[in-house]
Parts: sequence; C-alpha cells; structure tokens
Amino acid sequence: MADQKTIDKVKELLEMNAYAPLKEAAEKWLATADEKYDVKDKAAKAWDKLGDAADAFAGASDKFNEKMGEMSDKVADAADKLQDKAEPALEKLAEAELVKKLKEGISTFSDNIELFGSEKGIEIVGSKEIADQIKEHAEKMKAEGKEFCDCEACTKAKEILKELGEDIGE
Repeated sequence: MADQKTIDKVKELLEMNAYAPLKEAAEKWLATADEKYDVKDKAAKAWDKLGDAADAFAGASDKFNEKMGEMSDKVADAADKLQDKAEPALEKLAEAELVKKLKEGISTFSDNIELFGSEKGIEIVGSKEIADQIKEHAEKMKAEGKEFCDCEACTKAKEILKELGEDIGE
C-alpha cells in the first residue's frame, strides 16, 4: 500500500499535462489508493479511539482499584476496632458464664443431706454406707454453721470464684 507521500505525487502527476493512458492509469490507481488509504486511515483512527478508550478504562480501573483498596483498608480497620471492642466484652461474658456455672455447681450441706439421704444419692456413690458417711459429714458441718460443701471440687470452685472477685457468702 502506498503511503501519503506517494499518493500526493500521483495527484501532482494528474495535474500535469501527462500522456492520456498514463493519466488514466494514475486516476484508477489513485481511486483505489484513496479508497484503501481512506479505509486504512479510518481504521487507524478507530484503532486510536480504541486505544484512547482502553487508556481511559485503564485509568478508571486504576482509580476503581485504588478506591476498592481504600475501602478494603477501612473495612479491615473497622473489623480490627470491632474485634478490639468485642474481645473484652466476650471475655467478660465468658467469665460471667463461668461464675454462674461455678455458683450453680457448688453444693450446700443442705443439698448434700437431702441427696445422700435418698436412693439417688446411694446410686451416685454406689453404696448406702458411703452415702450415709457423706450425709453425716454434711449434717455435722451444717450444725457448725457451714453452708457450702467442703469436697475437693466445691472447694476448688470457691477458690476460683474468690480469685474472680466473687463472694459466695461463706
């Protein structure tokens, strides 16, 4: 395909007083060249516009990605702040649940007297003799003014409650 410089020279030739068959061939060639050149020119312009659109899209995409990054950072910061605030609350909630369960789990001597004086208490320890011993111990401790069971598990639960600042009134 001829470039614009060649096309311009052929046009100059047509303006001259040239031999008729040469002039006719130049006109045909020029018509074809103009048509091809015009298509090529339009394609080049379209390609340039496509390139401009791609550049604009890339710029917009960069801005979008930048904004998304900023949003992502803000969401991450908010999540961190929420976690920082939630952790102490969850710890307090877990501690409150522990306190509640420990308090519920500590037996009173009155509870032990009732339980180990029943068939269910005998069933739990496996013999009437052991159930009677536990019941007698509970009655003795209650008579001394003690309220809460002094077994190893209840004693440990009371110690934990005391460490957590809870007073069970004993």
